[in-house]
Amino acid sequence: MTMLAEYLEAQVLTAAPHRLHLMLVDAAIRSLRQGLAALDARDWLALDAAMNRARGCVAELISGVRPDVAPELAERQKTLWLFVYRCAVLGELLRDQKQLADALKILERHRETWLELQERLRSTATETTTVPEPHAQSWFG
Repeated sequence: MTMLAEYLEAQVLTAAPHRLHLMLVDAAIRSLRQGLAALDARDWLALDAAMNRARGCVAELISGVRPDVAPELAERQKTLWLFVYRCAVLGELLRDQKQLADALKILERHRETWLELQERLRSTATETTTVPEPHAQSWFG
């Protein structure tokens, strides 16, 4: 295993769930961009490889949707990921730049929203964080 592969494996194995989600979205975006470049260059093998990676990432996003907390929201998110997957498939099969661009646009917008949500949660957590009371009395006080 190369150093880069070992580093990536360590990142994945130690990442928090919200970070793993972002890593998948980033990988899908990167693969779609590579697919668009391959389509422009008419490099069909590179297009196939890039789209296989992109579809794999989106399939992971689909399988990561958990309906147990908010079923309606989960269903809407799953429907959106299925649309992105469909665009990726049709974009490759029909060699349609618009389909790939649509999938890319949705993923980029989701990434922006995800980062904004993380920032809001982080700022909310720091605003409401208080020092907890000790569980027992101190020996000195």
